[in-house]
Amino acid sequence: MRTFYAIKFEDRVKEELARNSAELRKHALKGSFTQKDNFHVTLAFVGEIESEKLGDLKKAADNAAAKLHPAQIRGKIDGLGTFARPGDELLWAGIKTEPENILGAINKTIAEELAKLRIALKGNDKFHPHVTIARKVGFHKPASEAIPQIKFAPIDFFVNSITLMESVQEIKTYGGKGYSQIAYKPLHETKFQITQKSL
Repeated sequence: MRTFYAIKFEDRVKEELARNSAELRKHALKGSFTQKDNFHVTLAFVGEIESEKLGDLKKAADNAAAKLHPAQIRGKIDGLGTFARPGDELLWAGIKTEPENILGAINKTIAEELAKLRIALKGNDKFHPHVTIARKVGFHKPASEAIPQIKFAPIDFFVNSITLMESVQEIKTYGGKGYSQIAYKPLHETKFQITQKSL
């Protein structure tokens, strides 16, 4: 099982991201753009793990949420950037939160809970909360010049839970032909206990 922890978005947020993505496509020469249903923020990436460990992963999410007791977390998706990797320039939208850096605190707490269970996260030293808009993207000019000219409408959202997700390959049919597509399947959701006093 290929697993990770994420912030799931409500349909309204995914619709707004899809509209922004449609605008971005007009500026791109190429790119594998994220499907609307796949928009999320990765909190911590676990990677391949045996199904027998699923209970431990759920327990880590529950314990992390219980420890944090955050006030209501407000988020904003705003601003664009890229991660340059060989043969794969990734286009992302940035995340701002109130309280500031709360997603980093969630990431750290999940990592600590998993460490107790002898499960290590992959690439966790490079945690940078974002929404992936497209992979292998290319523009008519260098990304550093193209991105400032692209309009991106900011999107407000709330963070209410930690969701354990599984990345799966689904076979879709289009025009009588089958093709493989990545989908993210929720396995377990842990809601934060937010009291009226903390709002």
